[in-house]
Amino acid sequence: MFAIPLVDTIFVKILFFPKNKMNDDFIAEHVLPSISLHYHSVNLSSDQPIESNNLNLNVQHSSPSIIETGSETTLNATCEHIELTSRFFNNIQFSDVRLRIGTNVYYAHKFILAKSSDVLATLLYSQHWTSNDSEIVLEEQDECQGDVFEKFLRFFYTAKVTLHESIVIGLLCLADKYNVQSLRNLCTQFMIMQAKPPNVRNAIAWYSIAKQFTLDDLRDICIKTVAWNMEHLLSNANQTEWFRREFEFIRDLLSTSNLVVTNEYRLYTSLSDWLLARSSDTLILSYACDLLPLIRFSQMLPIQLHQIEQSFLYQSSNNQQIQDLLKRLLHQAYRFHTLASLRGDTNKPEFSPLEWYLPREYTEMNITDRVDIQSTLRFGIQVDVQTCSSPVPSIDRNADWKVVYRKRSHDRWTLKIHRHDEVNETYAQVTAIIYDCERRVLQVDRGETFLFTTSNQYELEIVLNNPFEAKELYLLIKPVIS
Repeated sequence: MFAIPLVDTIFVKILFFPKNKMNDDFIAEHVLPSISLHYHSVNLSSDQPIESNNLNLNVQHSSPSIIETGSETTLNATCEHIELTSRFFNNIQFSDVRLRIGTNVYYAHKFILAKSSDVLATLLYSQHWTSNDSEIVLEEQDECQGDVFEKFLRFFYTAKVTLHESIVIGLLCLADKYNVQSLRNLCTQFMIMQAKPPNVRNAIAWYSIAKQFTLDDLRDICIKTVAWNMEHLLSNANQTEWFRREFEFIRDLLSTSNLVVTNEYRLYTSLSDWLLARSSDTLILSYACDLLPLIRFSQMLPIQLHQIEQSFLYQSSNNQQIQDLLKRLLHQAYRFHTLASLRGDTNKPEFSPLEWYLPREYTEMNITDRVDIQSTLRFGIQVDVQTCSSPVPSIDRNADWKVVYRKRSHDRWTLKIHRHDEVNETYAQVTAIIYDCERRVLQVDRGETFLFTTSNQYELEIVLNNPFEAKELYLLIKPVIS
């Protein structure tokens, strides 16, 4: 007679071996695969299997994982344990509680519910609920019922979940409500993956969810994806979507430096349209005071600044406070245009905050035609390009540069940039923008501000995040103030 751990139907083969052959290697090869460790013990005297209320619990046992620490050996049968537990999902056998959600009823087990959720544990074992109550009615939102709640409950038994964009928010709500942190984390990881560039639609839709549930990593991914694909949101086809965006979303976008857009004036006109679409003058004024200072007027051409002075938002007699605010912001822009060239002097003018006087990723500053990433013809090619010579925006391109594109592998590029005309020192930022075949931004790599001279060069190393989706590379060289 001997004892073994048991939960399911177990077949045990009694093995006898000579004592002198029972070393560690022999046991690992012949003995361990013949047993499986589980919960409680029963005594066996033969090879006959044990059945539990006709419930079929046969499991294909995998080899247990072994961790040796000194003289101790830890055996792990986690997979078998989860497989066995999953058989009890919504199974009337051994069920001691029913959950009713809408018209659906699920047979559950208080221990499983309590170990998975401290909220359910409190509910099940509180003084307001007695063991005589066999059914609990849970009120859930429509998007959390049906298949969504079934997946939620099944996770308690299987520790795995199959996610889709159409159900993940409902599962996230349930995981948050019942404090199932492991499922909450899985939903968040899935949403982060599905909101990465170029998935603008998901990023726009899930931003508010990220704010609601304080999912900072998801919020950051959503803002980055939309910021890199700003032209998609500002297009005529998505104008309604732009007008529906909440204040916090607009504020976070305009606070982003690596926002990819045609130019800063494009941002101003879109923001102006968004403000004028608000429901009251009070809201317009409140939002304008917070959002207009985030527009980098210093990075607009003089003609664009003049057009702002002629705009409806500036001229409207109902918005005197907005006009005063715009006058102050335009004055700062004109001052930058006038005094930026004096930054090299001893008594150089101050421009603060510095970020307001630096360019974003303006696609109109692209220096060359696109580079086809999938083609090998660009291997080691050198091109001569021209840019604006000053940090003050200008349509003139009179600064000469040499750029070398070197494709090192299918996912690695090296860009070498050299200023080769006779000029003084030039501070500049170099940015590479990677597009897919649908002109959606996959990646933005911006280098640090670099002091260029005629005797040095800057190297930008690019590792493609999606080498098989990447189609085109655009390069920006942006003179900046230091």
